[in-house]
Amino acid sequence: MSTGITTVSIGADELNFKVGTADFNQFINEQMPTNKVAPAYNFLQRTVVAEDKEKFKKLILKDGVPNGAIVMQIAGVLALDSGADVEITVKKSSSSANPSSKTDTASSSH
Repeated sequence: MSTGITTVSIGADELNFKVGTADFNQFINEQMPTNKVAPAYNFLQRTVVAEDKEKFKKLILKDGVPNGAIVMQIAGVLALDSGADVEITVKKSSSSANPSSKTDTASSSH
């Protein structure tokens, strides 16, 4: 996973994030079944570059509370970008009822 800068555009505004493997892993590990927004917000807050922190808060917080829809969208974009160089293929084995095999491929590109 690259630790380069990822720029996310929100309307006319741009935010820059620097996401490393440890940052993303911590985000995933912090998630609980009933709490997704807080770990995602913390992940974004940890990885937004210093120069964009105030702009980030203005765009994300409403009455001091993170806007969950925006937070989750940005976290999702960063997650996809973080794994963009990886191609994942799933191969299903053939069964006696269906002798043909099926291959599903998922990949992310910029």
